[in-house]
Amino acid sequence: MSDSPSPARPNEGGGYDLSRLLPQRSFGLKLMLVCALAFIMAIPAGFVFMIVYSRSNDAQTAIYEVAALRGGPQDLMGPAITVPFERDVVVTNANVNQVQTQVGRIVLYPETGTANAKLTTELRKRGLHDVPTYMADVDFNATFDMSRLLAELPTGARLRWDAARIYLSTGDLRGAKDARLTIGGRSLEMAPVEVTPSETLARPSLRPGLLAAPIGWTEQPATGTIQATAKLRVSGAQRVTLAAFARDTTLNLTGDWASPSFDGGALPDQRQVTKDGFTATWRIPYLARGAPGAGADLSFDTLINSSPGVSLLDEGNPYQSVERALKYAPMFIGLVFLTYFLFEATSRVRAHPAQYLLVGLAQTVFYMLLLSISELTGFNIGFLIAASATVLALSLYAGSVFGSRAAMVKALAVFSALYGLIYVLMRMEDYALLVGSIASFTAIAGTMWMTRNLDWYGVGRTPPQPRHEPVTQ
Repeated sequence: MSDSPSPARPNEGGGYDLSRLLPQRSFGLKLMLVCALAFIMAIPAGFVFMIVYSRSNDAQTAIYEVAALRGGPQDLMGPAITVPFERDVVVTNANVNQVQTQVGRIVLYPETGTANAKLTTELRKRGLHDVPTYMADVDFNATFDMSRLLAELPTGARLRWDAARIYLSTGDLRGAKDARLTIGGRSLEMAPVEVTPSETLARPSLRPGLLAAPIGWTEQPATGTIQATAKLRVSGAQRVTLAAFARDTTLNLTGDWASPSFDGGALPDQRQVTKDGFTATWRIPYLARGAPGAGADLSFDTLINSSPGVSLLDEGNPYQSVERALKYAPMFIGLVFLTYFLFEATSRVRAHPAQYLLVGLAQTVFYMLLLSISELTGFNIGFLIAASATVLALSLYAGSVFGSRAAMVKALAVFSALYGLIYVLMRMEDYALLVGSIASFTAIAGTMWMTRNLDWYGVGRTPPQPRHEPVTQ
């Protein structure tokens, strides 16, 4: 009698029953199938990511629309003086010397300056989206040294004192509500400056968003210091910055927003953030300012582009948190599948691959449920509702599939911990990778321990008959 295996016999349909060549209860093959299914379930998670991306773009569009009506992010700069000048230069053209008159502007920044700004914030709605807006009241104090202007004058230049002007700068004049300025004890009426692109190229000191007033000098003022004060009231959205408008500048910023993000050219020297608002103070000396105190045709943009300021973060915005969670979706789907596989390996009941697919789809729908509810109620409440519904569904399904209340209770505990981990990862930014890595390692190590005595080939035992018992009440 030969010990060689008999060939596969044809089945009733005329083909061969290939299942006879495979082990009847191979947990190794089942685990590989489960891993493949977990990988496949990452595809619908990718479609959910596209939905989140689209909704996030809709939110940004709403923010831009509201910002355009409120003035948008405001970049504020205190008073600066400009004085036009003319000078004759010799230009050689075809070996012929010609005298031409060139024009320019001397820009004089204050020696010392202080800006005290107070933000009063308000949430504006556009559709489902909240947009942080504010009203900013700023007081500027400046001290000018006229001798520094004369020292920076180009050789042979003739100053036109009658055309001297003093400027304030905003990010968007649509948000300007009030502007008052006093220099040398005289009050001046500020007016918007219309700047064309060609003028911006020809005169770099000019930029959109300027307010200006003629100083009213008829001749060179007496050398020495001149005091100037200004009050500016503007509306804006999302962000505000204060330029270091003087050689030595002190900036004080307060607001009633509980989640500020300090950014720009420098972090505050002192800051305090509470649930009722924030205060921040910067002192920017001349060496850290990055721009001269006076010179010909200086650009205000040099200061404004590196201005320190604050952004108003919207903690109720769910998109960033949901996007972060979706990056870890394959890992969490795999962990849930692994939990079901352990239930299967430690019980006498087999789970069908279709049941794993249903579990994966339930997790995918969790992210859609989280996003849709969070847009209405905020992230924390949205997560509580979506996670509770998903954990309950997965746990009841586990109890039904594996036919015992014990499996349901174990699933409820495991999935509650797992979705608690998802919440931690979504709320943590700097340590999300570390926490996710530790959790994954712990899950794999636990699986290795629980299955250390498992017959992976499934050839050493007779496969038990599956039984399905209803969940006892």
